[in-house]
Amino acid sequence: MEIIILFGLIWKDDQFMKTAVITGATSGIGREIALGLLRAGNRVIANARDVARSEVVAAELKRITGNDNVIFFQADFSDFNSVRGFAKTIKANYSAIDILINNAGTWEMEFTETADGIETNFQVNHLSPMLLTLELLPLLEASGNGRIVNTSSGAHRRNIFDLEDVEWRRKPYDGVATYSQSKLFNILFSLHLTKILEGKAVTVNTVHPGYVRSELFKKMGPRDWKDVPGPEQGARSALYAAFSPELDGISGRYIYHEHEDGNLSAWARNEKLAALLWAKSLGYISGRLA
Repeated sequence: MEIIILFGLIWKDDQFMKTAVITGATSGIGREIALGLLRAGNRVIANARDVARSEVVAAELKRITGNDNVIFFQADFSDFNSVRGFAKTIKANYSAIDILINNAGTWEMEFTETADGIETNFQVNHLSPMLLTLELLPLLEASGNGRIVNTSSGAHRRNIFDLEDVEWRRKPYDGVATYSQSKLFNILFSLHLTKILEGKAVTVNTVHPGYVRSELFKKMGPRDWKDVPGPEQGARSALYAAFSPELDGISGRYIYHEHEDGNLSAWARNEKLAALLWAKSLGYISGRLA
């Protein structure tokens, strides 16, 4: 049996033959995650706002890995209808998926609205991944051993949680604050989803990719990238969460690289806040669910 070594960990090839959906795979950490998935022989399904760009990226991924099992479908996370269309396309073409990696994200420093009239950081980083996850749950359950990986950040530790003005419309807009709030929401979403998935063959964990070179920071002005690791290091957390046998049947972990990260804030562990956020979020997306 072929043996694959990834970030110093040894895997058997039969642990890797999976169908994985990943968002935000056209650049940065997401592209590196897709590379890792393909190098290990998996099938990759990804979204792209720009179809022409995705075709170039897909060709690059195939050339580098020698794995042709990668396909991009159009989807813009600032548009609920587009996210639903992405999910519908996946459900029409696949009977099951093994892994869902919610990696796509944005960091808007100025107030902007999505196509749905919602503050952008809130929708793109939290609501749209939640919508996609709920749409794809039946396919993850059909896998018999589905894994959901949600990408958060150390920014969650700023402990910003304001459901009364969740879109930052009644107070001076703060892009760092809204981004940080969305990263706390990612963990709280995982926390509540863990309860919903009890007794089902689907696990959910959250990852922290660390500070790496990424287009995520492009709207924050020039940045000194000296000695800052590349996005391939940021991919380690998600790949570990997606494949480690140590996480078989395990949910509710916050992971950095190949271990659990102890720097999880008390707010991120608060089940009451998670339940409040879940109810608030359903108010935004319930009419969008199939």
